[in-house]
Amino acid sequence: MILSNYHSHFNLDDGYGELSDYAESAIERGLSIIGVSPHAPLCYLNDWTLSEANLDAYAASIPGFKADYEDRLEIYGGLEVDFIPGGMGPADVRYHSLGLDYRIGSVHSIEDTSRGEHLSVDGPLAEMELLLQETFGGDIKALVRRYFELEMEMLELGGFDILGHCDLVKKRNIDNRFFNQDEKWYRNEALQMLQLASKKDVVVEVNTGGLSRGATVEVYPSRWMLEHCYELKIPITLSSDAHNPDHIDYYFQESINLLKSVGYGEIYFFSKGQWRSQPIL
Repeated sequence: MILSNYHSHFNLDDGYGELSDYAESAIERGLSIIGVSPHAPLCYLNDWTLSEANLDAYAASIPGFKADYEDRLEIYGGLEVDFIPGGMGPADVRYHSLGLDYRIGSVHSIEDTSRGEHLSVDGPLAEMELLLQETFGGDIKALVRRYFELEMEMLELGGFDILGHCDLVKKRNIDNRFFNQDEKWYRNEALQMLQLASKKDVVVEVNTGGLSRGATVEVYPSRWMLEHCYELKIPITLSSDAHNPDHIDYYFQESINLLKSVGYGEIYFFSKGQWRSQPIL
């Protein structure tokens, strides 16, 4: 079975280590293919994405990076692009002109129109609480609905290959602090998004990044969502969302076992310009 990972960050955005550190770690751990996917610059000030200057430098570095490891590792250059209505998104032409191999489409934040700010759903707990109380007046259903609406808007516009951590809104929900995933209203919102994803040309990632950084007790998306992904015949790939070279394959075997228990018999990997399926072993 070909082991691969297409979601990783390094020291030009919010990760640690050089590109070569991720390649060496992948080789050491038996991966055949890796992709790097730093955060694209945002349309507002932040400290966790590529800068505009670094975006072009990163894209220009990929051919040389591939060449350095061509006999040992298949490498692809990607980009994780946030969807922010009216501001940016993976469908924007600028991201398609960089000569990169793939894009991850993600939603990390929701706009507070009264403040003119974007508050993250996966940042500090205090920021999630501010988003809930100040932006949505304490209405968690409205917040969750808006999160999945943003993902659906992004899916409709397209321009990306992988749907990133598609239930990231649960990250700060340890011990059901904000909502219960078993409640019908929550599942309806998430399922509506998955139903749309099943009609688009995208791969959903099983993302282990919340586990590796101690933020969650399960992968993105949750098992019950993966069960619906299977029923909807949504293709799946493995991603560690590594921000540290040592996490390049974090929780992969457990995730493979999870997928098998859900019913999946195949997993997708990207190679030589196209997505391919392979049996799960």
